[in-house]
Amino acid sequence: MSKPGIAVVPATEFTRGELTALWNRAYEAYFVPVQFDEERFARHLRRAEADLALSRVMAVDGVACGISLAGRRGERGYLAGFGIAGSHRRQGLAGRLIAAQASAWSEAGLHRVWLEVIEQNPARALYSSAGFEELRTLDVLEGSFEASADAVQPLKLALPRGDLAAVHAMCAEVSRPTWRRELPTVLDAIDRENAVAFGVSRGAAIVGYAVMPPPAGDNPGALLDAAAIDEAAAHQLLDALAAARPGIRWRLVDEPTGSPLFKAATARGATAVIRQIDMALTLHRPVNAAPSP
Repeated sequence: MSKPGIAVVPATEFTRGELTALWNRAYEAYFVPVQFDEERFARHLRRAEADLALSRVMAVDGVACGISLAGRRGERGYLAGFGIAGSHRRQGLAGRLIAAQASAWSEAGLHRVWLEVIEQNPARALYSSAGFEELRTLDVLEGSFEASADAVQPLKLALPRGDLAAVHAMCAEVSRPTWRRELPTVLDAIDRENAVAFGVSRGAAIVGYAVMPPPAGDNPGALLDAAAIDEAAAHQLLDALAAARPGIRWRLVDEPTGSPLFKAATARGATAVIRQIDMALTLHRPVNAAPSP
């Protein structure tokens, strides 16, 4: 029997509809539901700043069966999705696809690439074998909070863009945000999805913030981002959230284990419902690499 014809090509060779269908096949029977229609897939691409020319699709005998989505910000990259369709798993294809993607990143001049993988996902071993280093754990936190008896300060409504950028930078110094909670993604949600940023202050300084969808959204308890400069500020933020939307069960994705907000939230009963591993790959640029834009 002859070997099957395997090709790895840029994702730009496929339509948005074809990529959406391939994404859904690649994430069949995944740990959490991530089935997208074209609109949600487009939002995912936008939030991740996915570069389809840099992203890769694998085909076997002309049938697309693997997808690797690559986000890019300057010389930094992000693996925004990766998978092999169920019909083609356990054939060694994932290793070939991640190797092809790493080569594309290197040739494009990227220096470092990040990803998050669910702790028990077998793909964790694949990424390790491809050179990704495990950095820390991240948790999906869920919890409902009651305001403390001495809580007095409400959220500052509609935090100005400059104030949000300043407090985001301060919190990032304490606990680095993941790609999908970096400032460009947060601002995109505010500009394109009517998300709202709130803040809490200590004296004149903003010391914590939260970004959430509008109250009328499908999931008003989904925090798109939230952080605080220390544990006291985190408790202050939780008090303000409890007062702003009483009875809501909040959910925050990609919270670094041990961050100020993690400590405050878990002390008040929040639980980690999913744990992920934050991983990074350092790339060595080849001599003929294209310069970064």
